[in-house]
Amino acid sequence: MKYQPFLLRCLLLALLIGFLASCNQSKKQKFSVEDVPDPKKSGGGYVSNPDHLISDATVTELNEKLSTLDNAGKAQVAVVILRSIGDNETRDFAHKLFNYWKIGDKEKNNGLLILMVEDARKLEFETGYGLEADMPDIICFRIQQEYMIPRIKEHNYDAAFTDGVKSVASLFDNGNYAYDMLPDLPGADASLMATDSETVATDEIPPPVTAGDAIDVAPQSFASTEEATSSASNDYTGDFSFMAIIFWLFISAAMMHVFFGKKAKRRKENADEEPLAVTAVPNEFLRPRWIGLIIIHAIAFYTIFYLITKRHMDVGFLKVCLIYYLVWLVFMHVAVLLIMLRTAVMLKNDDRHLKWLRLEVLRRDLRIAGYIFPLPYLWLYIMWLKNRLNHLRNDVYDCPQCAQAMHKLDEAEDDTYLEKGQVVEEKLDSVDYDVWRCDTCNTQTVLNYTNMRSALADCPSCKHKTYKCKKTVTKQRATTSSEGWGIKEYVCAFCAYAHDYQFVIPKISESSSSSSSGSSSSSSSSSSWGGGSSGGGGASSSW
Repeated sequence: MKYQPFLLRCLLLALLIGFLASCNQSKKQKFSVEDVPDPKKSGGGYVSNPDHLISDATVTELNEKLSTLDNAGKAQVAVVILRSIGDNETRDFAHKLFNYWKIGDKEKNNGLLILMVEDARKLEFETGYGLEADMPDIICFRIQQEYMIPRIKEHNYDAAFTDGVKSVASLFDNGNYAYDMLPDLPGADASLMATDSETVATDEIPPPVTAGDAIDVAPQSFASTEEATSSASNDYTGDFSFMAIIFWLFISAAMMHVFFGKKAKRRKENADEEPLAVTAVPNEFLRPRWIGLIIIHAIAFYTIFYLITKRHMDVGFLKVCLIYYLVWLVFMHVAVLLIMLRTAVMLKNDDRHLKWLRLEVLRRDLRIAGYIFPLPYLWLYIMWLKNRLNHLRNDVYDCPQCAQAMHKLDEAEDDTYLEKGQVVEEKLDSVDYDVWRCDTCNTQTVLNYTNMRSALADCPSCKHKTYKCKKTVTKQRATTSSEGWGIKEYVCAFCAYAHDYQFVIPKISESSSSSSSGSSSSSSSSSSWGGGSSGGGGASSSW
């Protein structure tokens, strides 16, 4: 009887294993080509990697290379990497998937499907009718065996598909799939050529090469081949990610705006303009703007140009991002040095309170940069700036009347010495007030410390930072032929003063509308394959 619980547990475990196995088996039996995610319908790529057997960086790199091959009209290649296809036969599955997606141009039939199924340990190439001459079955098999299967056996799927796609691209670009062995062709030897009017004398014919002579000649032959291969590698010019450049053009402009603010607009006197919110107040110590962007892009472009032309490197998306990050890192450290020099000069004659107000704007903008570039110098400067602001605000003041030390009242006590509008400002978190009182002569000093991240503005009526936009109404929408306009309704939370400010909506440019329609048509054309069909050619390899 004492074994009964143990036997019951074993029985339940066996039933559970059987249930899971049956579920897995039923799942395998139902797997079909419709279950394979089509990359064209999820971003317009060429790689389907639903089980994440290769890294995202490799997927990006493969998409770039295959896009170049497709845009050149040479071949449209689909790469599919699956953990399992159930109990389907891999060769038949590849043929069905090829025709289901219709890979390749409809007229050229230049499609190629590269399919790997991990649990079946199979690698399949399926070619379209138009590729059977340029890429016969034997070439498909050699690419698999020489460049992909050895890496797959090492479970290095990233290298396997990177090398395999490079080999396919080299076949269509250079006529040779062995991309890593492409020496320059040696020039024709003039001594071996003769015209129709010339005859070669018998005594000029070189004697037969003996075995001993062959041993002496062989090293020279290998040396010349090695020199030719080295020359070919030196002539290679790397490629770079154009999309990464575009990405960093936008990111750099955004970071320049966030870190240093924009130039303050000159406001006309007596003009009915929208009030300036506290968050829009720019720092006054350094605003590189377009000059800074030009410097950053120039250094990054030069570095990329050097790597692809002098170092013969491919600079993909991640490398471009790394280059830009390092350039920005150096730029921010140089900017901080300039800011330190300028603040020392510009704040020389200011009192403690004014220094705090001007430096707090700087800390507001650089605080985010400290998180993005958390390396010692910038981070230490931000920590020093925070400590400096703390001393400027909290160090004891001397009484202006009797020169005795004053003490700061707490938040509960200082409201007694504040005006009603100032109390409202504190409740709205637009301004925090410190009240210092002298115990000797009962003198009070009230100092305002503005919250530089507040969206409130100064009220034109009561002058308190309690003025806020309550509603934005579009009265007339902009078109390609005319501007639009609307109003922003501002209300003061203290004195209830209200006013409407009119704003202009710029015209919609025809170029932007046409480009948006063009981009949509481009994305729609790339959201499907070309309409090709399989010729049944290709190769299979196992590991």
